[in-house]
Amino acid sequence: MSSSTKVANQDQHARSATRPQRPAPPGPLKPTRARRRPALIALGLALVAVSVLGSVYLATSLGQTYQVLAVTTDIPRGAPITPGDIGVAELPEGAGSALLEPVLADQLDEMTTGKVATADLKAGQLLTADSVATELRPPAGQSIVGIALAPNQMPTQPLKAGDSVRVVETPATGGEPPARAPFAIAATVVSPAQTTIGEQTVVDVQVTSSTAADLAARAASGRVAIVIDAVGAG
Repeated sequence: MSSSTKVANQDQHARSATRPQRPAPPGPLKPTRARRRPALIALGLALVAVSVLGSVYLATSLGQTYQVLAVTTDIPRGAPITPGDIGVAELPEGAGSALLEPVLADQLDEMTTGKVATADLKAGQLLTADSVATELRPPAGQSIVGIALAPNQMPTQPLKAGDSVRVVETPATGGEPPARAPFAIAATVVSPAQTTIGEQTVVDVQVTSSTAADLAARAASGRVAIVIDAVGAG
C-alpha cells in the first residue's frame, strides 16, 4: 500500500470518528391491553338502566288522566245549576292536579240536583265542592251577625257550625242582675272563630232578619253572652 493511500484512509477514519452518530430509530410499539374496571362498567350499566326506567315512568304517568267536572257556561251566584251547565274535563294524574280538589265526573247528578252556585262561576273553571250548595247562606228571611266575645262571655266547650245557641244580654260590669229574664235571641252558629280581636273571639251567628238589627246593636255594647242550647251536627 502506498503512503498516499494510507494517509487517505487515516483521514477518512478520523472524519468518521468525529461525525455524530444518528440514534437508531425506535422499534415498533408493543400493543397494550386496556385494563378493565368492573366497578365502573357496572356503574355505567346501572345509570343507563335508571335512565331508561325514568323515561318509561314519565311516559306512562304523563299519559294517565282522570275525568272531572268543569263549568261550560257562566253561572251567576245563586242561580240553579243544571247538567247542561257542566261538562267533563280530563286532568293528568299527579300531585299538582290533586291540589285543585275538583269534583270527579261521576258526581254530576250530586252536584246539579237541587244545587245553586255559591259564587259567580265562569266557563272553563273546574267545579269544586265549595262551588255549589243547596241554598245560599243566609237563606231568605235570615241574617248573619258577628259577635265579639271575651272568654268569660262564651262556654269553654268549643262552638261548632250548626250549634243552636242563645245570645243573652248581660248587665253592666258591677251592676245588679236583672229582676226579670234578660233579653235573649235564638241563633245558630255559622263560623265559630272567623277572627280574633285581642282576647276576643268573633262568632258569626245566623238569626231571623227581624231580630238582626237589635242583636247587632246589643252586641256592639259588649254586654252579651252566648249560651249553648243544642249541639249541631257540624
